[in-house]
Formats: sequence, C-alpha cells, structure tokens
Amino acid sequence: MLFLTLLALAAFSSASIVPLNTFQGETIYRVNKTHQIFVISDSPQEDLQALTISTQNSAQNSNAFTLSVASTDGSLTPFVPTQDNDMVSVTFTGATNNLKGYLYMNSVTPNLNVSPLFENKPINYKQGTNVFFKMSSPAGQIPVAQNVFVGNSEVLTGFVGLPEDVNPVQFFDSRFFNASTVITYDQLELPLDRFYFTSSSNRVKYEINYAARKNLTIGSSGLLMTNSFPNGGYETRDFDLKNQNGINVDAYFVPRFDTSRVPGYSGNITLFTTPENLGPIIFPMLSYSQSNITSNSPISRIVIESDGPYAIQYFLRDTTATTPSPVETTTKSSSFPQIVASLLMAAILRF
Repeated sequence: MLFLTLLALAAFSSASIVPLNTFQGETIYRVNKTHQIFVISDSPQEDLQALTISTQNSAQNSNAFTLSVASTDGSLTPFVPTQDNDMVSVTFTGATNNLKGYLYMNSVTPNLNVSPLFENKPINYKQGTNVFFKMSSPAGQIPVAQNVFVGNSEVLTGFVGLPEDVNPVQFFDSRFFNASTVITYDQLELPLDRFYFTSSSNRVKYEINYAARKNLTIGSSGLLMTNSFPNGGYETRDFDLKNQNGINVDAYFVPRFDTSRVPGYSGNITLFTTPENLGPIIFPMLSYSQSNITSNSPISRIVIESDGPYAIQYFLRDTTATTPSPVETTTKSSSFPQIVASLLMAAILRF
C-alpha cells in the first residue's frame, strides 16, 4: 500500500492556531526560542500519539498526547524550541485523522498560560495572561469565573478569543468600578469557546469552572453575557431581587456590545420598583455608544432586553450599608416625568 507524505513548509507567524484534523503527512514551521506550542485536545491517547512534534536542529521530540495532558494546576506544558531559526515538524502518522482540538502556537505573549477547561476541574488564577479553551458542555451549565477578587489598585481584564487577535473584544475590566468598594465578584458568565484574562498582579484570585447562571441579588456583583458574545443569540433576562421592603439600591451597569455590526442595535435595562406605583425606570442601550448606567431606587426586579448580543458588568449595592459608591455619579429616577422621559427616549432609540 502506498503512503503519500505531504510536505508543507509554512512561514511561521508570531502566533497561529490550527485544527488538529487538518494535519496530514508532515508540516514544517520555522520557529525561534520564543515560540510556545500547545496541544488542546481530549481525543483518545492512541490517536493523539499519532501526531508527533519534533525539531530538526536540536532533535527535540514529543507527541500530541504528551502535550495535551494538563499539569496539576490545570495548565498545559508547551513544546518550546531550544534554538533560534530551527524547523519544527508536525507529522501525522495515522491512517485517518479524526483528532479534535487545536495546535496553538504563540511567540508574542509574555507569561502565557493555556488551559483546557473540563467539567469538575476548576482552574485558579495565575499571574500573566491565562487562555481558556472550553472542552465540556455540561447540561444547564456554562463556563464561569467565581470567587473573583481584585485587590485595591490592581487590574484584571477579560477578552474574547486569543491574546494575539487584532482588536480583541473586551468583556470585563475591574477599573470600571471604584476599587475601594468593589473588589469581589460573585460570578462572571463566560459562555465562550475561547477567552482569556490578563493581570500582572499577585493580589488577584478567581476560579474558572462550569456552573449554572445565577439570579441577581442585592449586594451582588458580576458579569452577564449572552452565548458566544459578541456573536450568537440573545434573549430577555428577568431577575427578581426579592426586595419586598423597598430598600434603596445603587445599581451600576457597564454594557458592551458587538460594535462591528452595521447597522447597530439597541436594548433596554428596565428597573421595576417597590412600591410599584413608582413605575418602571427604562434605560436605553445602543451598540455603537459606550454608556454606563447608574440608578438609585428601591429596585425589586431587573429586565434586560436587547436586539443583539451583550456583556454587562454590574454591581448592586444596598444603600443601607456604610460603604462608598462604586462610581461617583448616580441617577435617581422615581418621579413620573422622569419615567415618561425614559420611556419616550427608549422608544425613539429602539425604532
């Protein structure tokens, strides 16, 4: 039986991601000592062992199975060339390539950690840039960041995709709220296939895992996100704060949208209050306009509607607590004229 070997010399860019099932025969890349090569896959061991990675000059050898096994902290150990201007050979020796996953190569991101995200295998924060690949789809659950802590004067940011992407879409930035007030977040929703967080601080903590979406509660903070943001579907979200006593709540929302969509789209955040005779407070949202929403009112229910995908960073503060406001300005909207004005503005922007 005749086997044909496909030899492809690829000009190696600073970063690249290649589906494993595209490798047939031998593919060669030019590499330097700065390159890190990761294999993200949960394919069977015998199949992964048929994909080998080796360098020509320094005679390094490994295989996809070895590289796909995560360490005790959940991150992968990359294949790193020991010489500059070397050639790395990626060779598939099996009969049929049914591999799932990716070969990910990066030479531009310092302190890079790459982790496959499996069910019941939580991953904790590490300094640097932490990239996560969704590997499981447990029923009723999505990837989330829980028990998030960001110390005073520290910064944690989150983005969709990979760190080398041009103009990456941001979904989280701890600097949007006053760090003296908001340093913990209950849950960040992350229904994404690939995403990353970056921080240089040793005073940041989080746990990435799978969990069900949570209801909003007074005193909670976090991130709401539609599936596959900034793409994917969208739906109305309705949250009951169980505020029967009419406690005044400082509400802070930082919406983000798919800004590339033309024409843009709109949405509303509607706050229902206790007592109900105060009427709803409607805040319009526009995909092509970055605007933060603040309110101080006895909120009992929050409804989020949108004509497109969104990610909304939020904080709900009980004003009976003796803590300063997360941001300097609030909008107090309880009078009838203000409510009518909100309704008219929402109608104009929506239609």
